[in-house]
Amino acid sequence: MRALFAVVFTSLLALITSGCTQSDKPPTYKVTGTVTYDGKPVESGSIVFDPADGMGQSAMGGIENGKITADVPAGEMIVRISAVRTSEKKDQYGEAITESYIPDKYNQASQIYETVKPDGDNTFTIALEK
Repeated sequence: MRALFAVVFTSLLALITSGCTQSDKPPTYKVTGTVTYDGKPVESGSIVFDPADGMGQSAMGGIENGKITADVPAGEMIVRISAVRTSEKKDQYGEAITESYIPDKYNQASQIYETVKPDGDNTFTIALEK
């Protein structure tokens, strides 16, 4: 009986974990480029690529000194940019307050579209204005 339980348990475990492999994820492609806000490089932030059709997988990358790095699935993507900076304001404890300074029109309400290609160059230049 123990042997039968072990076989059934092992079979179920193999079946459950077989659906959780890396091969289920679509291939990704290196995206690079620059992001500026009001003519200056975004010092530090994040960039999100959401499928424009709402289907498929999103991807996130970093922005450092205006440079983008991300691994993104192919297809047309809505690009969302966010970044915070330290303001001159202080909280009640005297600590500097950080604030998001990228307008919502480049984040939640973004209308920036880029197409990530499985072959070719995926270098994007994104210039955000106030």
